[in-house]
Amino acid sequence: MREYPTTNDVLAIHAYLISEFGGKTGLRDLGSIESALGRLTTGYYSGIEEEAAALMESLSQNHPFIDGNKRVSFFTTDTFLRMNGYFINCDDE
Repeated sequence: MREYPTTNDVLAIHAYLISEFGGKTGLRDLGSIESALGRLTTGYYSGIEEEAAALMESLSQNHPFIDGNKRVSFFTTDTFLRMNGYFINCDDE
């Protein structure tokens, strides 16, 4: 059975990223986080790759936070994949 991040996980990821890398704190829309996470459990997507893409798209495009949305999007998607035994493999370039 697949594991999914929670709303509290996303909020904690945002707080961590802002404290580590800077930016403005603040939540713009809690519902957009819940919607992004809810997308994953609809049964619409055929695999974890599509679920990960949907999560990344939702968090980066719907701007749930005042600042750091793309960072949160990537870090949350990476966390989701790691929770399920998958890893993003890329170099710094």
